[in-house]
Amino acid sequence: MPPRLLHVDLDAFFVEVCRQRHPELRDVELLVVGGRRESRGVVQSASYAARKFGVRAGMPIAQAARLCPDATFFKGSFPHYRDASRAVRAVLARHSPVVAMASLDEGYLDFTGTEALHPVSLLPVAAALRGEIKRETGLDSSVGIGPNRMIAKLASDYAKPRGICEVRAGWERGFVAGLELRALPGIGPRTAEKLRTLGLTEVAQVQAMAEADLARLVGDYARELKWRAEGNGTTALHAERLQRSVSRETTLGTDATDPAYLDALLVRFVSLVAADLREHGLVARTVVLKLRHADFTTVTRRRTLPAATDLDQELLAPARALFGPAFEEARRRRQGVRLIGVAATGLGEAAPADLFEPPARTRLRELTSAVDKVRERFGFDAVQPARHLTLPQRDRRE
Repeated sequence: MPPRLLHVDLDAFFVEVCRQRHPELRDVELLVVGGRRESRGVVQSASYAARKFGVRAGMPIAQAARLCPDATFFKGSFPHYRDASRAVRAVLARHSPVVAMASLDEGYLDFTGTEALHPVSLLPVAAALRGEIKRETGLDSSVGIGPNRMIAKLASDYAKPRGICEVRAGWERGFVAGLELRALPGIGPRTAEKLRTLGLTEVAQVQAMAEADLARLVGDYARELKWRAEGNGTTALHAERLQRSVSRETTLGTDATDPAYLDALLVRFVSLVAADLREHGLVARTVVLKLRHADFTTVTRRRTLPAATDLDQELLAPARALFGPAFEEARRRRQGVRLIGVAATGLGEAAPADLFEPPARTRLRELTSAVDKVRERFGFDAVQPARHLTLPQRDRRE
């Protein structure tokens, strides 16, 4: 029996979560989420009205402001996005035993083997699912149905906003034939432009070519491109795939040259990353520091720890050790710091505490646990290191 997958994509997710949490935004038609108008970050999401002006996710906010000068620019809150995503996942889990969240705002459901329950079509299932998500979370969604992940994703994209599209087994090739090549996974703006210079813009063009002819144009990439252009894709879903990393970063409003200010941001980001690790029952083995200079040179440094951890201090020490020489490199180049970020990688599931660990570490864990309980009740900023207090309020929001 062929696979049957659903892809649920939440429409303008970041925008709609911000509207839910901030009533003053509910009637704002032109809304761009990701940062303040004067910030140097990138767009997370834009309302559909703002998208008509060319505003897209991943675009620099400065460019979005030029394209849509009348838009309201807003910096959302990651905890709000996370809570909304979890609420949606709870709805999805009631419909299929296998749910794989691809990101905060999209997920796949596996309905393979349900032909006895749904012998002809999954359209009624998709309609019921969209209705439940709307009733329980207030969020709109689009649903794509297909025999593999790529087709299901392309179908939900085609259905946006608030639509449903089903592509049954055997229809894949015909469905993708009408799409532009840039719609296929793995074809970003640079690849699409390179293909355009070769005269290739439509999937149907690739379908009509022999793989050998295509290889003369694009080399080794021909096999993968041809495979996708025929409507093929993976079908495996991993419901509980472990996160690869937990990170925090920000693009600064102005280039920073003060190491004390950057250190305060570093302390805050490590605290946020460590809190996320503990909340998800994870520990990290590697700390990664990221600095971007004013001229966009990006420096990445990493350090592997003797043992995996989820404690702030044990993550902060290596992060600071990495920051010192990385900042000196920027100083030698006479560059300010444009972006700073911290990531925890090499993740694994947290194990019970070691009965024979040093007393000092036991006390540190107990203190951390007490802080987490206070933050859970009163918010993250209810307890914070004194170093945080040197940050302006806007940077604490970042």
